[in-house]
Amino acid sequence: MGLILTLALVFLVGTSLATLLIYDNGLVSMVWGDWVVETSVSFLLVSLVVLFVVIYFSIRLLSNLWNMPKFWRKSRRLSQYKKAETALAKGMVALEYGDWRKAEKELIKTAKQSEEGLMHYLSAAKMAHNQKAYKRREHHLAQAREHHIDDYLTIGLVEARLLAESEPEQARAILETLHEQAPKNITVLVELAHILKKLKAWQALGEIFPELKKSRAMDKAEQAELEAQLLAGKFSLINDQNALHHLWEQMSNERKLIPIVLVEYVEKSLGWGLEKGLSGLIERALKKQWDDRLVYQYGHIASGEPIERLKTAESWLKGHENNPVLLLTLGRLACAAQLWGRGQNYLKESLKIRPEVETFHVLAKCYEAEGNENQAALVYKEAILKLENVAGKR
Repeated sequence: MGLILTLALVFLVGTSLATLLIYDNGLVSMVWGDWVVETSVSFLLVSLVVLFVVIYFSIRLLSNLWNMPKFWRKSRRLSQYKKAETALAKGMVALEYGDWRKAEKELIKTAKQSEEGLMHYLSAAKMAHNQKAYKRREHHLAQAREHHIDDYLTIGLVEARLLAESEPEQARAILETLHEQAPKNITVLVELAHILKKLKAWQALGEIFPELKKSRAMDKAEQAELEAQLLAGKFSLINDQNALHHLWEQMSNERKLIPIVLVEYVEKSLGWGLEKGLSGLIERALKKQWDDRLVYQYGHIASGEPIERLKTAESWLKGHENNPVLLLTLGRLACAAQLWGRGQNYLKESLKIRPEVETFHVLAKCYEAEGNENQAALVYKEAILKLENVAGKR
């Protein structure tokens, strides 16, 4: 459009000048002191147009010469950006093929020139980490911090994730620092919760959990699972009966039946001989959700009539006929009820599925309680042989 307007203007001016040149439009006199210059109007106009064109193009030429360094710098930057983009693409392709060394080299060689330099450094750090080149990983992260100061949160999160498996305590320290610097950052909060769960730092997790719950950073299922693990963790830390009772009474009936929580409560209660009500709790919990740990603990409750608990446990066989933990519990309860043959059969079935030292021991004790010392000795011998065989295969 601009070119058309320019051509139209040139055509109009040219036509006008041509018309003036054809016709005689008189003279123009210019006086400067003692000097008098006379010329035709046509020649004057042509001279003015030529002068304008010369001045215009001279200014354009000088402007281009003045801006030449800036133009070259811009062209150079553009070339560098293209090279950086190409290197990034090559690095990502190498990453997809699992060639971490090549990916790292491609990503790092143009990191300083790229508009996405942070991505280059962080991706290169991940590639070095995958190769267990931890010094190079730290170097790339340091470069990222040096050249991208304002992105400290992103850099810190990547570093914490890389350290989570091998150095969780250091990852925790990084995330706690980031949380202090950006307390409203949900990503940092969630990552901190995960690392605290990994470290079983239940007290620290309990301190940030209300904040985590308020942020709605997790879906309901994930939040409920984390809360259950937190409650179970709190029970595992208790070393006082009063504290155990106090925490238990604070919980709703629904939470009391969560397997992971109830397992810890039963474990502590059995350790202190507080068996009242435990069998009923386990039975109710297993109606809602099966859990091998609760089934195992059910066989350790000594109070009450074992025959009644045996009848209840036998009702669980439907759908769990080949569960070695249930068969162990049934054998333990049957032997406690002096139903020697039934108990021994359950224990032998459990051993067929999964030979365990404890199951051998319970079976031997059952024979001893029956008065069959010879058979008990054979069980102990069989246990030693099978366990030696398992150890040899390892």
